[in-house]
Amino acid sequence: MKNIEINVKDILNKISSGNNFSYNEAKLIFEKLVEGKIIDSDAYSILKKISLKGETVDEILAMIEIIKYFSITIHPKFKNTLFDICGTGGSKIKTFNISTAAAIVAASAGCNIAKHGNRSASGVCGSADFLEYIGINLDNPPHMVSRSIEEIGLGFLFAPLFHPVLKNVAKLRKTIGMRTIFNIAAPLCNPCDNLSGQIIGVYNSELLNKFSEVTKKLNKNYIIVNSNDGIDEISNTGKNKLVYVIKGNISSINLNPIDVGIPLTSLSNITIKNKRDSIKLTLKSIYGLARKEIEDIVVINSAPALVLSKIAKDIKEGVDISRSVIREGKGRNKLRDLIAFCGNKDRLLEIEKNFNLN
Repeated sequence: MKNIEINVKDILNKISSGNNFSYNEAKLIFEKLVEGKIIDSDAYSILKKISLKGETVDEILAMIEIIKYFSITIHPKFKNTLFDICGTGGSKIKTFNISTAAAIVAASAGCNIAKHGNRSASGVCGSADFLEYIGINLDNPPHMVSRSIEEIGLGFLFAPLFHPVLKNVAKLRKTIGMRTIFNIAAPLCNPCDNLSGQIIGVYNSELLNKFSEVTKKLNKNYIIVNSNDGIDEISNTGKNKLVYVIKGNISSINLNPIDVGIPLTSLSNITIKNKRDSIKLTLKSIYGLARKEIEDIVVINSAPALVLSKIAKDIKEGVDISRSVIREGKGRNKLRDLIAFCGNKDRLLEIEKNFNLN
């Protein structure tokens, strides 16, 4: 990219005045920021002020462009389509690894999945924390992750490995201690350059319209989900809103779990206390050994990926297919295949024994 100098004082004055940046202005600022060419105190102020004023569609698109520009990308060869299931994080509600379990279940139903994820920043246990604990090697080189997607239909893309430039702002983001534009843009930066689309959960209903307008410009197919209870998943505690962004066209539905055969439950039935609880419950949900309400929230989050990949005609059929593959043991087999290919299967078998999951 062009080596153009920026005036940090002018940038801060512009944000303080409540003004937004154009796409090109934001791209230049974020390029300097991720390269570590803006001192931490100024970078801190820029990110915090942008967050407080509210990120625009152009600013988010610019950050996505910059993160992708510096990313290590892969191009797995596969049949049909390839999807990701992830959330923005940011919810204060402590749940188990719902999107990770849903991704594994969707893959076991025949959907090609490239799961992009990281360690937990604010929650109990992130997707990377869970998978590392049960035996996956997070340092697998990109070509091996690509092979995993090709041969198993499932791979895990550990964000720090594929986005090394973000190490320059890791300490800064932690210091800020609040959601920034990185939390919005990063989930939309899957390193597979031939990704077909994504199921993405947002914890705040205000982000639905913003994500709709952003994803409309990314030339993929998306389902953006938000639950009334504030988690960044489809919930089985109440109503949800799903926004479909298909070939640039935006539509939405209100989804009541009851309408797809899932009874409502209380939030306390899907939350956890600590990392160990999260890992055990996530495994049980994949293996068909969890309580009904736990299995329910996994299958309702797996279903949209099956809809996008045309394995299911609608959410209801996606729920039924997802439940079937769990009960048939296909979820367990898919996870074992992933760990055997990308890590230490003996570690997973040991954990299964410790948790009495055999």
